[in-house]
Amino acid sequence: MNVLEKCYAYTRADEVRAADFYPYYPIFDGADQDGGVARVDGRSMTNLGSGDYRSFTHHPQVRQAAREAIDHWGTSATDSRLLSGNLALHEQLEGELADFYGAEAALVYSAGYLANLGAVSALAGRGEAVVLDQQAHASLIDGAQLARAQGAAMKFFSRNDASSLHRTLTELSTTPTLVCVSGLHSMEGDIAALPDLLQIADHHGATLLVDDAHGLGVLGRGRGSIAHHALDGQIPLTTVSFSKSLASQGGAVLADRKVIDFLRHTSRPAMFSAGLAPASTAAALTALRLLTNQPTAPRALALAARLRTALAEMGYSVPTGSGPVIPVRFADEYMLLLSHRMLTNHGIYSNPILPPGAEGPQLRLIVTDAHTDESITACLEVFAHLRDDLVETPSA
Repeated sequence: MNVLEKCYAYTRADEVRAADFYPYYPIFDGADQDGGVARVDGRSMTNLGSGDYRSFTHHPQVRQAAREAIDHWGTSATDSRLLSGNLALHEQLEGELADFYGAEAALVYSAGYLANLGAVSALAGRGEAVVLDQQAHASLIDGAQLARAQGAAMKFFSRNDASSLHRTLTELSTTPTLVCVSGLHSMEGDIAALPDLLQIADHHGATLLVDDAHGLGVLGRGRGSIAHHALDGQIPLTTVSFSKSLASQGGAVLADRKVIDFLRHTSRPAMFSAGLAPASTAAALTALRLLTNQPTAPRALALAARLRTALAEMGYSVPTGSGPVIPVRFADEYMLLLSHRMLTNHGIYSNPILPPGAEGPQLRLIVTDAHTDESITACLEVFAHLRDDLVETPSA
C-alpha cells in the first residue's frame, strides 16, 4: 500500500467545504490595532481570535526593533545555534527572560512548539515517566511521545485535578517523573491550580513543568501564572511562547543554569534547528521590555470578564474563568460550525475548536488590549441578536 493513499482517501475537509461551513485557514490581510479589527478573507472584522494579548504586534517600538535587527544581522541566523547561528541578540533575550521570570537561565528556541518538544523529549527517557494534564498542548504530548520512544512511560491525569495527579503519581511509585501542565489553558481559559499541583508533585518527588505560553503578559502583573500564584522561584521548569504577548515567534525554556546547559547540548530541536530569526528575536526582546516597564494588569482581563458575564446572562454555555480566553460551548459540531458562520457573517471572527483540541465543540473568543468597551458592546449586540439561533443546551 502506498503511504499516500490515505491522503487521497481523506474527504472530511472536502465534505465541510461542500457544505460551505469550512472555517479553517482563513486569509488575514493586515490588521487595525484600534479596536481589534482585522481584514479576514477580504472583510473587515472584529477579531476575537488573536493571541496578541497585549497588542504589541503593531507597537511602534516592536516594529522598529525588528527593522533594526534586519539591518544589523540580516534576515536569518542561517544555521543552528550550536554551530554558527548563535547571535548576541539570542543571548541578550535569554538573559532578560531569565531575569523577568527570576530563573537562573533560559534557552531560546525558534518556535514555542519546539521549546516544549525539546524540553520534554530531552529530560525524560528510559526508566522515567512523563505525566500530562489530559488537555495539555500538542507540543507537550508530542514531546512525551518522543520520550516514550526512548523508553519513558507516558500517562495522563484529569485536567487541573490534583487528586487525579496524586493517584497517577502513586501508581508510578518511585519512577523519576516529569509533570507537565499549562498555567493558563489555551482553550478552556482557566488558570491551573499550581499550588495544589506543585504540592502533589513535590510530595512524590516529581518535577513540575509549567507551560506559560498564555500566562506570560496576562497573569501576575505580566509575569505569568507562576507569579499569579506567588510561586516565584518554586517551579523547576517553565516554558513560554513568544507568539502571544511577546508579539513575535519562538519560545524558551527557563530553569536552573545546569538544566539549561544540559538542554543546550542534548535537546535536538535546539541543536538541529536554525536559530530564531533576528527580527523575531528583537521583537520578542522589545515586547519583553515593554512588559517589564508596564507591570500592570492588561485591559483585556476586565473586558473579558464583562464579555463572559454578559454571554452567560444571555444563556450561552460559558464556563467560569478569569483569563482573556472565553470558550462558548455548543451541543455538536454542526451547531459550532453554524454559529461560527453566522458570527462571521455579522463581522465577528472567532476560533472554532473541535475535539481533541478541546473537551467538546466550542468557539474560542479571545479578548486583547486592542479591544475597547465599544467593540465589546458591538460584539454583545451581535450575540444578543443571534441568541435564539445559537443557544442550545450542550450535550451531556
